Amino acid sequence: MIKGFTAQRVLAVLAFVTSAAFGGHPILAQAPAWPPIPPEELALKDDSHNPGSPAIILEYEVHTDNTKSSESVYKRIKIFREEGKKFADVEIPYIEKSTRVEEIQARVTSASGKAENFSGAIYDKEIVKLRKFRYNIKAFTLPNVEIGSVIEYSYRLHWHSDIPDVFKNPSQYLIRESIAYPAADWEIQQDIPVRHGHFSLHPFKAARTVTYMQNLPKDAVNRTLPDGSVELEVNFVSGFQKEDYSPPEENLKIRVDVYYILNLNSDPTFYWLSLAHYEADSYNKFIGNPKDLHNEAERILSPSDAPETKLRKIYTRVQQIRALSYEPTRTEKERKQENLKENKNSEDVLKHGYAFGNEINLVFIALARAAGFQAYPVLLASRNHAFFVKERLDPNQLNSMVVEVLIGTTSKFLDPATIYCPYGILPWEETYAGGIRIDAQNAKIQTTPAPQSNDAVVRREAELLLDPDGNLRGKLNVIYEGQEALQRRLMAIDEDETQRKKKLEEEVQQMLTQGATAKLVSVEGWTEEEVPLRAHFEIQVPGYSSQVGQRLLMPIGIFHLGPQVSFAATARTHPVYFQYPWQSYEDVELSLPPGSQVEALPPRTRVPAGETLYESSAEQKENALRIQRTLKMAVFYLQQNYYPTLRRFYEQVRTGDEQQTVLKSLAVSGKK
Repeated sequence: MIKGFTAQRVLAVLAFVTSAAFGGHPILAQAPAWPPIPPEELALKDDSHNPGSPAIILEYEVHTDNTKSSESVYKRIKIFREEGKKFADVEIPYIEKSTRVEEIQARVTSASGKAENFSGAIYDKEIVKLRKFRYNIKAFTLPNVEIGSVIEYSYRLHWHSDIPDVFKNPSQYLIRESIAYPAADWEIQQDIPVRHGHFSLHPFKAARTVTYMQNLPKDAVNRTLPDGSVELEVNFVSGFQKEDYSPPEENLKIRVDVYYILNLNSDPTFYWLSLAHYEADSYNKFIGNPKDLHNEAERILSPSDAPETKLRKIYTRVQQIRALSYEPTRTEKERKQENLKENKNSEDVLKHGYAFGNEINLVFIALARAAGFQAYPVLLASRNHAFFVKERLDPNQLNSMVVEVLIGTTSKFLDPATIYCPYGILPWEETYAGGIRIDAQNAKIQTTPAPQSNDAVVRREAELLLDPDGNLRGKLNVIYEGQEALQRRLMAIDEDETQRKKKLEEEVQQMLTQGATAKLVSVEGWTEEEVPLRAHFEIQVPGYSSQVGQRLLMPIGIFHLGPQVSFAATARTHPVYFQYPWQSYEDVELSLPPGSQVEALPPRTRVPAGETLYESSAEQKENALRIQRTLKMAVFYLQQNYYPTLRRFYEQVRTGDEQQTVLKSLAVSGKK
């Protein structure tokens, strides 16, 4: 969630979400004046570098001109296959308040060489609305696009704002800190291959720039011209391959970012420390003087409390503050009716009893300081969006905040501003996340601790009955602890009871065999962060065992890996990236049909594989089986060279789950 004080930095953080138009307005396209498509491009049948691609971008040009606050974009795309025809639907994203889209042109050329200029309607669609912020797209569909067609379109973006004057006229300013500002950002890698790309930046005269290049091909040509212009050329860039369980795309795609810089040497650390120093003043103004909250600290703490106890009490106190960020967005009229006033400092928050965004974290810092702790805001790049990259001098990376408290020489990281977050853990996206500690004297580049598997545990406890026909039914209790409970609670905030029920039921059904049903009976702990979330189900699994002559064959694994964890591909392009490490435990008491006897049990299985573990066992208890299963994934990031080991581990898990228990029918045997 975007919270409060970092909101001004997060325009680049909003994910692109396609949605239906909200009152789109048709806009007429302009006629292009482009030369005919070369015959060799019309005759092209496939991409020799990426055979089988649905289409290819023959030419991709981006020209950024900071002196005119504009950027022009041109794409020429060849359609090879039926699925490539989707590129006839063109969407141009822009931010309504800060950007204008101009000079849209488009053309379709058939395989025979007949060109048709696009003269249809262009619609404006609002796809994200957040208070005063709106994210829009210009959308249009090119007609008569077939296999073999070449489509072209271009447009110009014009920004309402200008580059800060300090970068244009640095001699007129007294500059003490290292500062940077985005000059151009080019996402070079697209969903389909790019045969040739040309990117250029025309900066302000004499302005100093630095370029960050991510995964750029070795044969790319990057040059700076005598006038300071930056040019980049690339050839034969493969299309971006999407894979499940991959790191954020922003850290994988080939891209180039250019920044204006002042007072910065070759080490980007100085920029981030300067930013931390600069930000400290505004944050400290809100936090206020620790003496102003001394009475509140004394009220909730005892002199004999240990440091950890003090922090827990402060944490509990600030989590009682009403967190407006998790409530439905209010209109200005609704805010006035409720008389929600702006909080100017920590004292205001405690007086009003409500907080916007990260204000709860800042109140926590204020009370911690009043209690004698060293406490700091830490701005982070949350891992659900992107990893922090020090070389990218873009403060938009920092879209989240936690609190760092020193207990002696040990740092403790907390986030009481995240509703339902228990003391001692962070939301997964804020674990092992990079950023900066905000302080005028003790600023530093900081990384939060890595998540641990025992902070995310799911326990399944079941009492089940197998009937003579091989059907399974009974009660299942699922206990979610730590991270597993927190994530479900956060997702449930915007859901009604029906939606919550459906999600939990589907989650269980996906772990059972096809045709099984799970009915949620009750849930406890939706709004209690310090206790597990408990869900109680009634489940039915038709045909769980199969009859072979006088015997019933039954797999030991009742709950299976979800279908989303397949890892069926033999090769991997990207690292494997889970949100967090986790542990799963199952304890099932399975009553057997009357007149049956266990003839064979599968052996106890234990598969340790580095940071992973799978264990399963079955033992007979009178006329019942006790089946236990353990799964542990102690890592969340694995490089590609570890993929075969991970894939083999999941195959061993499936093999272990499919081991058979053999039951013999005594009734049938007696008749013989």
